[in-house]
Amino acid sequence: MKYFATFLMLPVVLLTTVAQAQTTPVVSVINVQTADPGRYTDYLRENSQIFEALGADSGGTCTTLSGHRYPGQAFAFSIYKDAASAFKSAQTYARTPRSPELDAISTLVSAEFYAIIKPFTLPSGFERRFQVVVKDSAAYVAAATKLEKAMQDNGHRVEIGIFQPMGNGQQKANLLDVRIFAVEPEVAGMLVNDFLQGEAWAIQPYGELLATIESLELDTFESCVQVYSAD
Repeated sequence: MKYFATFLMLPVVLLTTVAQAQTTPVVSVINVQTADPGRYTDYLRENSQIFEALGADSGGTCTTLSGHRYPGQAFAFSIYKDAASAFKSAQTYARTPRSPELDAISTLVSAEFYAIIKPFTLPSGFERRFQVVVKDSAAYVAAATKLEKAMQDNGHRVEIGIFQPMGNGQQKANLLDVRIFAVEPEVAGMLVNDFLQGEAWAIQPYGELLATIESLELDTFESCVQVYSAD
């Protein structure tokens, strides 16, 4: 029971853990610093040809609400059908100068890739993000999937997406990036309340998830929005 006070204060690989997938989708992330995240998002929405030119299937922005690594933390994300498409777009992006308008509202910090090893269907919205070092990636994905079902069966319209970092600079082995998609802050809040109150339905699946984790490396809340779709 003592662990419940840390859930969603604590959440709650291999590419071969994706069930029989022909290809694994990959997310390209461009981290920026901005004093005006709303204007940054509006710029990318109004200039969605940027995502189209890079061959993205979809794209958007996220603004970090709490747990910042630096002030004004935000990023743009692009989702691709596979690693080859993502890597090709990154090369194109690196060779293309940023526009003066974009430079006026944001500063480039870094770029990263993430392979989606547990898919999700909910759109971007209010999200809880964790980075965890796990003992076994496949065991963590299985435990997270079981916990996700328990949350949904008990009235919480949320999903857990799990990502394997690639080309992200210095980091720990067996690190996974995890997002709980809640769409609206109120939905996330109701879920947190159930765990803080120690609801019986969550005890077993949450305990199984905790058993797969070595350490928590990051914990943030983020406000995300999709601004482009190729469909």
